[in-house]
Amino acid sequence: MDAAKAIMDFSKQIFKINEIEFIAIPTTSGTGSEVTSFSVITDAQKGTKYPLVSADLIPNKAILDPELVKTVPNFITADTGMDVLTHAIEAYVSTDSNDFSDALAEKAIKLVHEYLIDAYKDGSNLEAREKMHNASCMAGLAFNQASLGLNHGIAHIVGAKFHIPHGRTNSILLPYVIEYNANISGYNNASYSDTAKKYAQIAKMLGLESSNVRLGVKNLVNEIKKMQKNMNMPMKLTDCKVNKVDVENLLPEIAQLALKDGCTKTNPRIPNDSGIIDILKQII
Repeated sequence: MDAAKAIMDFSKQIFKINEIEFIAIPTTSGTGSEVTSFSVITDAQKGTKYPLVSADLIPNKAILDPELVKTVPNFITADTGMDVLTHAIEAYVSTDSNDFSDALAEKAIKLVHEYLIDAYKDGSNLEAREKMHNASCMAGLAFNQASLGLNHGIAHIVGAKFHIPHGRTNSILLPYVIEYNANISGYNNASYSDTAKKYAQIAKMLGLESSNVRLGVKNLVNEIKKMQKNMNMPMKLTDCKVNKVDVENLLPEIAQLALKDGCTKTNPRIPNDSGIIDILKQII
């Protein structure tokens, strides 16, 4: 779908065509690309991914049909579903978030939390499939307004370098990026960042213990790891048959490329090389 969006846009520019009717029909519940101005293109030779962003990339129409995802294998359901969760959480804490993107992100997070594991366990569960399809679209609408963050900034590079599916890479990174962005060091509620408070709000919304911000963030991270375990997802890069030494050798390059990624600009905590390298060391 992203390739088709890019082909459409470049065709209009090259051949001076004003309008091309574009109808997007997603067959996974993951990217939300059917409603976004984003198109992520992989350069296989350079081993990197380029997120293109333009209002001209938004499809004219989107058709959401849960029948089309009934036969998606469970491991792809897990990968794409965690991509939805990452989209929604990153949009929620983005520096460009607003009341409208927050509302969409909140609903998407709730739906993923309630229905993803059901869809994973039974692909023919049309209610779970429909709810995940809707969540994917809503998360797309949320990040199309608010953009994303460092999670995607790193995932674009790591996924391309080591040929790991995008949603799986996002899932592996998510707990550690949350901890990095929350940046909790003290025990005083007044010292917590607005970002940490928003993560704690998510925990509270999901019914997790969050009597204080620190506990809320901790329980959100633990809940994400619990979901990963329930879907037998890899939680480290070495679980994806990636060589540890290969990652270690590329740490500075990955950090530099992640800093330049368009999604990183709206991360709530301004990252640096050492911060990104620390995250990468935790996921190896």
